[in-house]
Amino acid sequence: MGIWQKVLEKISYQISKPSFDTWFKKTTAEFVEDALTVYSSSEFTIDWLKEKYSTLIAESVKEVTGEDYSIHFEVTEENEKLASIFPNAYFESSPNDTDSISRLERKIDRLEQKIQQLIDVKRLDERAEQLEERISKLEEQVK
Repeated sequence: MGIWQKVLEKISYQISKPSFDTWFKKTTAEFVEDALTVYSSSEFTIDWLKEKYSTLIAESVKEVTGEDYSIHFEVTEENEKLASIFPNAYFESSPNDTDSISRLERKIDRLEQKIQQLIDVKRLDERAEQLEERISKLEEQVK
């Protein structure tokens, strides 16, 4: 069972079956690093999930994974097609090319930010080494 299915199972115990079926049954999700994107084919559903269930989703994800994820919501038409073909299945991610490209672009952006942070840390480490060397030389001069 995938992470999203486990999250959905937790949520299904906390809200009524009609509410679950209306708002969550046809959703899919993708976990990428520290972000969760919830997908639905309906803009209205996405708005409702965002407004009414963001906290419940975040808490359920934390219970299942032990981690805090930033939660995002997106509309995708692909879910509706998949749900009509497999009405009792949940899908971890949408194979829609446009959605995939957007997710990859976001992942690249996050990786670029992390690389920049690592470069900054490396520069700080090098600067710290230089300062330690200067301190050592000054301490020798003082002796």
